[in-house]
Amino acid sequence: MARLKKNIGELVSGKVGNLVFYQLNGESYVRAAPVRKKNSWTPEQLMHRQRFGMVSNLWKQFKSAQLTPIWNMGAQKMNGYAQFMKANMPAFAMDGSLIDPKMLQLSLGTLHLPVQLKAERIAAEPGTIAVSWQNDLHLKGERLTDELMAVSYADGKYSQVTATGIVRGAKNGSFALPQLPIAVTHVYLFMASRDREEYSESVCVEI
Repeated sequence: MARLKKNIGELVSGKVGNLVFYQLNGESYVRAAPVRKKNSWTPEQLMHRQRFGMVSNLWKQFKSAQLTPIWNMGAQKMNGYAQFMKANMPAFAMDGSLIDPKMLQLSLGTLHLPVQLKAERIAAEPGTIAVSWQNDLHLKGERLTDELMAVSYADGKYSQVTATGIVRGAKNGSFALPQLPIAVTHVYLFMASRDREEYSESVCVEI
C-alpha cells in the first residue's frame, strides 16, 4: 500500500487497471487490486459480494435521483460513494435483500431534522401527505427557511427528489407524493437549506 502525497480523491476513486485508488481519513492511497479466480470465492465471500453489489446498484439508481451531490457534500473523510456504502450496507441481508426500507439513509448532512416530525396520508386525498413538526425555540432565523424534501419508495423503486415547498418555519403543511409506476408505500423526508448547500439526514415513514 502506498500513500499519495497529493490528495487526488476527488479525481479518481476505485479500480484503474491493476491498481485500486481509495480514501481513508482524508488521505488518498493506492494498492494493487486483488487477483481472484471465480472458483476461489468462499460461500461467505460470495454472499458479501452479492450484498455489496446490491448497495452499489442502489447508489447508481440515486445518481438519477439527484442524491449524489448531497452525499459528496456531506461526506467528511471519504468520498460520497464510500460514505453511502458504509451507511447503507447494514440495511441489506447477506443475500442482498433489503431488510427494511426504514433502515436506508438517503441523505446526510449537518442540518437537524425537525422535532416530532409526523407524516400521514390525507384520507380524502391518498396522493397527498400531511406533515407537522415542532421547532426548537432557539432555532436561528436562517434555519426557518430550510425546505422539506421528499423521495417516494415502493418495491425497490425510488422517485426523483421533490421539493415540497414547505419551509421549516411553517411547522406543518401538505404536499403531493412524488409518483411512481407502482403504489407508494414509504416516503423519505429530509431538510435542505435554501441555497441547497446543507442537508439533514433522512427519515423514512411508512404510509
